[in-house]
Amino acid sequence: MIRVKRSAPPSILKKKAEDWLRALLDARTKAESDLARNRYRHGEVKKALIALFHGKCAYCESKITHVDCGHIEHYRPKSGWKDLTFDWSNLLLACGICNGAGHKGNRFPESDEDGPIVNPCEDEPLDHFKFDFDQEAMVASVYGTSKRGKVTESVLGLNRSDLRVHRSLFVKRLIVIAEFAKTNAAASELLKECVENKAEYAAFARALIAGKR
Repeated sequence: MIRVKRSAPPSILKKKAEDWLRALLDARTKAESDLARNRYRHGEVKKALIALFHGKCAYCESKITHVDCGHIEHYRPKSGWKDLTFDWSNLLLACGICNGAGHKGNRFPESDEDGPIVNPCEDEPLDHFKFDFDQEAMVASVYGTSKRGKVTESVLGLNRSDLRVHRSLFVKRLIVIAEFAKTNAAASELLKECVENKAEYAAFARALIAGKR
């Protein structure tokens, strides 16, 4: 997870968010409620979120859009915070696993449960996580270093098996690139690309470089 600066709301939300919320609050049947609520899925909203998060899951930093459309994630679940259904500050892009019922889903641990979940647009992830690569086990892990970080790690499954395998392969390659970058200009440029916001697992690239200084 990396810090992401929230962009301005897409024009469709500026124009329609209040009307959509009013329709949702005024809905009297399930059909009316579903129709009103699902307007957050507007294509312009999804497009803006993909641009904001560079096609990556806001939580695990895995690239989404080359294989899937991704989820419009409500940081505070719409089931409990209906008034935030169309609030731009409450919307993130997430992969279907981080946002699925097996992980975050409608869960939102409060402060008495060591929450809330770390929000990459409101919090500095480095205050809550350690991005660690065990060179003996060759495993890349995300460890919570604060109470909120530990809860976030658990709720989102940031060390789930398939994710950790894929992430570890990426970091192993990154280590090789970093070694070549000492003497090779092309590798050095590639390493610079790996720390950009758009890069998959940029948090690990940044941690690796910081650790070598």
